[in-house]
Amino acid sequence: SISLVRQTQQSETDNKTTMPPISQQSTPSTALLTRFLVIFIPLMLILATAAVTHFYTDTRLFQVKQENIEATNVTLGHQGVVGQMRSVISDLTFLAKLNELLLLLDTHDELARLKLAQEFLYFSENKGVYDQVSFIDTEGNEIIRVNYGDGIPYILQDDDLKNRADEEYFQEAIDQDLGGIYMSSFSMDADDQNPDLPPRAVIRFATPLFDSSGNKKGLLFLNIRGDRILWGFKQAAREITDHAYIITNEGNALSQPAGAHVDDFHSVINNEFVMTYPREWGTILQEDYGIFSTENGLFTFATVYPLVSVLEYYAQTGGDAVSSIYSDEYNTPRYWKIVSHVAAEKRVIAYQDFLRQNIWLYSFISLFLLALAYILSLFSLRRDTAKAQREYENRMQGTLDAIQFMAITINPAGQVIYCNQPLVSALGCRSQDLIDKDWFKTVVPPQQRETLRRAFNDVMTGQAPLQTTEYTITTRSGEKRLISWNNIISFCPDGKVMTLTSIGHDITEQRENEKQLHKLSRAVEQTQESIIITDTDGKMEYVNRGFIETTGYQRDEALGKTCAILKSNETSEDVYSALWTTIKSGQEWRGVFRNKRKNGELYWESTTISPIKNDADEITHYLAIKEDVTEHRRLREEVEQQNRELARAQSLAEMGRMASMIAHDLRNPLSSIKMSLQIFQKRPNDTAGEYAAELSSIGLDQVRYMENILADLLLFSKPDALQLEWLQINKLLEGSLTISQKTIHQYHAKIIKDYHAALPTVYVDETKLQQVFSNLIVNAIQACEGSQTPPVITIHTYLEVTDSGPFVHIEVTDNGPGIDTDTAAKIFEPFYTTRAKGTGLGLPIVKRILDQHKGHIELRRQPQGGTCAHITLPTHVIAIKN
Repeated sequence: SISLVRQTQQSETDNKTTMPPISQQSTPSTALLTRFLVIFIPLMLILATAAVTHFYTDTRLFQVKQENIEATNVTLGHQGVVGQMRSVISDLTFLAKLNELLLLLDTHDELARLKLAQEFLYFSENKGVYDQVSFIDTEGNEIIRVNYGDGIPYILQDDDLKNRADEEYFQEAIDQDLGGIYMSSFSMDADDQNPDLPPRAVIRFATPLFDSSGNKKGLLFLNIRGDRILWGFKQAAREITDHAYIITNEGNALSQPAGAHVDDFHSVINNEFVMTYPREWGTILQEDYGIFSTENGLFTFATVYPLVSVLEYYAQTGGDAVSSIYSDEYNTPRYWKIVSHVAAEKRVIAYQDFLRQNIWLYSFISLFLLALAYILSLFSLRRDTAKAQREYENRMQGTLDAIQFMAITINPAGQVIYCNQPLVSALGCRSQDLIDKDWFKTVVPPQQRETLRRAFNDVMTGQAPLQTTEYTITTRSGEKRLISWNNIISFCPDGKVMTLTSIGHDITEQRENEKQLHKLSRAVEQTQESIIITDTDGKMEYVNRGFIETTGYQRDEALGKTCAILKSNETSEDVYSALWTTIKSGQEWRGVFRNKRKNGELYWESTTISPIKNDADEITHYLAIKEDVTEHRRLREEVEQQNRELARAQSLAEMGRMASMIAHDLRNPLSSIKMSLQIFQKRPNDTAGEYAAELSSIGLDQVRYMENILADLLLFSKPDALQLEWLQINKLLEGSLTISQKTIHQYHAKIIKDYHAALPTVYVDETKLQQVFSNLIVNAIQACEGSQTPPVITIHTYLEVTDSGPFVHIEVTDNGPGIDTDTAAKIFEPFYTTRAKGTGLGLPIVKRILDQHKGHIELRRQPQGGTCAHITLPTHVIAIKN
């Protein structure tokens, strides 16, 4: 709100600064041209040229003077309207703080109501400008109303009070919050006590009323008649009221030259100006301030934003709530245009008047008195300019005496030649303490004097442009105040700078507040944590840059929405319920969420949420400070996973040592038994009997089975070193199928190949991976035992590209009964098997080999039946431990 007021004030003062003073005019170069032409043109042409030059000079001077008068008076009218608006807002806030009113809001006591009505009556009598003063409760019922009547205010009886709930102005005003100000458009208001009186155009001002518990109890209304609102304009701009308009943005004229309409102000009159001058009205709508001429005359205009004066008032008085400057759902600013129109015929001096005044002069001018004619023309020009300058200075000082801003006029030597009462009051001195004194030595701090004096001299000598300045002044008590000055230069008739007039307002508190807000804003914006401020419903009203970088949402995408846009549905609703219970009770809540960024990426966020309370200890907002702890959690999970793997590796090492010991101790006896059975088998049958050969064959088969078990034990306990090379997965699978042909033919299995044709090579051990794939193919075939249909084994390969790099996937799927969840969880544990024969080391060895290759295996039960062994292998070179 403060920023908006500053921008508005700056816009107004910038336009004031650029107004050309009356005395700032060019020297009559046309007169010099006339002198030159006189030498070469016949005497009659010289006389005609001199007459035309004189006529043009007088006309131009008249126009420049007219333009400056119009610009000055339009500016004064603007200030008068704004001043009247501020006066109304001041009265409204004064009434809202009456003790009788506060007592009535808390007690609803009838005696308090009668006392408050009497206070309203006294106020209406003393002010004499308000058509109505009323207190309306939240249901629209008038509790108290004082009518001004025909100049004699009176309190309405209870029977005459009405319900205003259906009135548009009540419905708009009731939405105001604590400290808010409502202002209506001009509207017609009939006197329900005197129906014979014509309706009057009024503006309604209102502010909400709250009891000591913070409950809204109603609205306080001040109805001011349109003619009173425009009183400030009429007083400040008396010289242009006969040709000035005040026009609303809806196109209605609040004031126009027709005297009866302006004085009576019984209606919002139709705007003849807009209909008569549509092209000029279009130009006026495009700018806030300006002056221009067309064939229809001179148009000088300024824009009044009524509600901006409310904002300005609150910024200067320290209010913490203001109403919107917008007037409808289309967010169109409500404004009034002050337009001064000087008709085209009044812009030019009449030829008849010019001839009547100068015909005898030019009749008796001798054709040979060329020099005398030039001197008289130049003297006339300077005389009129000096007169206009004096008139301009007199009006300027009268204007400066009437305004509420500080004003001072300084000559080129830096001496004060004029100061107004607001400046004297601000400095705490008398005007005679400043007049004829050096301004810079008197009020400017020593450390700034030389710099400001040099800048002042540059402006006065034309070496620097005129612009708004800000510098510190010292009051009589020693207090330093920062003032913003808007400067106007006056010129002598010869074109030299004569004075500098500065109009200023105190911006000390405003600048200090801006510094504090800037530091706080930068600190919040630059922190790495996400900072969010929400209203009491959880809708985001502010997010910092840390929030944008963490979530990926821009400010315009987040503001107005709740933090539910970050939900990932992985955080229990009980957590959110506990959160709201805690913060609504006024306590701080801490916790961790699993949230989702805009791009869908999940992340962990440590969050602290605290209530923000006002002076009445009421919760108005919530502050959330969030930190992305995804990396912290990932590192912690990695440490935990490594600890689990270390424990598992230690356990497997113990089991490996035991398996190595068993395999080593049993291999030698088995070798002896095998050799004996082989010798016994080669002897003639009649030596050992007819069943000797068969028994020897059975014994050898069992010995070979036990040797396979011992080989698995040794392989599991002491895995061989890897022999790595770049190979094609599809070729490895073909080799594994060749190794498994015996089992495939034994079970009459059908093999379906679904290979990706363009798989990249992988850096692997050929023998080890063929052992893995053949083991999985044999397991898949054996898993189909007992099925009514022959085994069907599907081998599928494909490529997947992720953020971590490309990976090759191999799936070996059977059509068996499928693996259950409990078995899938234990199947890779050593010595765990679901078959009668087997060591339970096949799949653990498969996992051991894949772990060596930094791969991964997972057994999944297929929805349509069967089991899928899913293998993932990296295609890039990684650190592989042998």
